[in-house]
Amino acid sequence: MANVVEHITIFLSYVLFIVTFPLSLPFCLKVVPEYQRAIVFRMGRLRSNGPLGPGLIYILPNIDSVVIMDLRIITSEVVPQEVLSKDSVTVTVDAVILLKVIDPLNAVIKVHNFSYSTGLLAATFLRNILGTRNLHDILSDRQEISRTILNILDEATDPWGVKIERVEIKEVRLPYQMQRAMAAEAAASREARAKVITAQGELKASRALKEASDVITQSSTALQLRYLQTLNAISTEKESTIVFPLPIDIIPPEMVLLWFCFKSANEYQRVIIFRLGRMRDGTRGPGLFFVLPIIDLYYYVDLRVVTFDIPPQEILTEDSVTVVVDAVVYYRVSDPISAIVNIFNYGECTRLLGATTLRNVLGTKNLAEVLADRETISHAMQVTLDEATDPWGVQVDRVEIKDVSLPVSMQRAMAAEGEATREANAQVIAAEGELKASQALKEASDVMSGNPAALQLRYLQTLNTISVDRNRTIVFPLPLNLIRSFTSDSQKTMIYKTTTKKQENVAEGVPEAKHVCALMK
Repeated sequence: MANVVEHITIFLSYVLFIVTFPLSLPFCLKVVPEYQRAIVFRMGRLRSNGPLGPGLIYILPNIDSVVIMDLRIITSEVVPQEVLSKDSVTVTVDAVILLKVIDPLNAVIKVHNFSYSTGLLAATFLRNILGTRNLHDILSDRQEISRTILNILDEATDPWGVKIERVEIKEVRLPYQMQRAMAAEAAASREARAKVITAQGELKASRALKEASDVITQSSTALQLRYLQTLNAISTEKESTIVFPLPIDIIPPEMVLLWFCFKSANEYQRVIIFRLGRMRDGTRGPGLFFVLPIIDLYYYVDLRVVTFDIPPQEILTEDSVTVVVDAVVYYRVSDPISAIVNIFNYGECTRLLGATTLRNVLGTKNLAEVLADRETISHAMQVTLDEATDPWGVQVDRVEIKDVSLPVSMQRAMAAEGEATREANAQVIAAEGELKASQALKEASDVMSGNPAALQLRYLQTLNTISVDRNRTIVFPLPLNLIRSFTSDSQKTMIYKTTTKKQENVAEGVPEAKHVCALMK
């Protein structure tokens, strides 16, 4: 019965195609490119002629369904997999698969979404194969692992009509701790190899030198010739210092003894000699001086000026402000005997005493004195230090305070105080200027009040000053007493009334310009 219905449906489709021809022609013809094949299912059944294409194919609308398969190579990325290797190291591995459909019919009928299925299968094989390898094999044998996965995956996907062209492992990511451990291991291994290579080179060099020494000892002058060759080699540069290795066998023993008995001191040095623990009279130097080996002990004392920095000291001033102060001290040895006999390490003691003196002197000063009287403080420190170090044979020449650092809060407070002081001074100066100006104006008005025409001359000077620019509008203040002499009594009365009315309107808030216009009318 089902076959009969299928045949009837197919017949009706043909009839519909013929009736609607040529309108139905675009719906019945499909174009399949060269790299594709078409699998046609009619009423759910596969057409007997298998994959169609390339070219033009014919289908019946509504009863034929078409699945297009691409025969080109497809690239698929395997999702990164966390794999536990054989030696219990967790690594993250991702790979790339290149696959190709060689049997479109099986790729459609035997598997649903062959690309997705192949990717999952590749991820599974990747985990299984890498789980049987240790970390060293995974890092070094990628090609072999890729070929193994390729063979297994190709065999598994062959029934699906899928050919695995290539499998490549993209990246193997290790944990950060493992990377550091491997780097340390590699560094240790290289250092060990370097030591072995150095030792082997030393062994070979010692053997060669032994053979060379055996050859040279056969002739007494051969070693001297080797000396001359070395001197010739190192004397290429004119500024080089050449140490001539004089053979000790040609030097008399007395000369060797004298070499250890005579020493020299520079111009800026003095030498203190102790013979069997007792100091010999005076100092030696500059120049040559004689000592007896083994029983004489001698010390060099530098007479030049020595400079040192006192480390920054946190000091609480007299007015309870914490400041950080550092200084520089210049000293020199004036008595070498006292510098050696009376104190151990006079330089270090002078440094410590300088820091203590700085704290003591500044602790008796307030902040204003520390900031303003640096010269006085430096001189006081120099005198105090010089008195303390005089028994040591040390003379302090100079002390300079380098820097005084204040806390940030104190800096802000001082800035606010200075700003307030300057603003107050500015107000006082402005008020004093206003006072002097008012006094001068009063004296000027007293002088002008003796003659009314003087004020009119001042008006004219002002007009001359402000009329430099022609575009300005000048309001000329004309006195009323000049107008009254030229007007009659009635006009005077009108002007008086108008002026009175103007003042009343101004008091009521009416603009002044309207009354001026009324007056002009």
